[in-house]
Amino acid sequence: MPVMKKLIIFILFVLFSLNKDLYSENFIHGLEDIPIYKNMKYLEDSLVLFDKIEGRYVSSEIYGFYKKTEVIEFYDQILPNLGWVKIKFNVFERGNETLEIKISEESNKTSAVFKIYPGK
Repeated sequence: MPVMKKLIIFILFVLFSLNKDLYSENFIHGLEDIPIYKNMKYLEDSLVLFDKIEGRYVSSEIYGFYKKTEVIEFYDQILPNLGWVKIKFNVFERGNETLEIKISEESNKTSAVFKIYPGK
């Protein structure tokens, strides 16, 4: 096998491994296109979902034992790749929707509440 081909396979393997660490196979309940950071867990019964004429209202919460800054940095990096535009700290817009993330940390446990509501 030529060296260039081996190098390409190696690079793809490394990129796949990095992606596996950054992304979880799970997504936020009610927000199926937003991944859950690492091994954070969905807070049971936290999903609130309303579909109205003006748009959807969704609220869902996850928690885990990570630093608040890690979680903020992850969503600041990943959300623009999913079409969300950051308009201010932890507030994003996509189309006619606004996504607000409230992140809190207490005793090594970080909680993140994701809220989507009609924007503009």
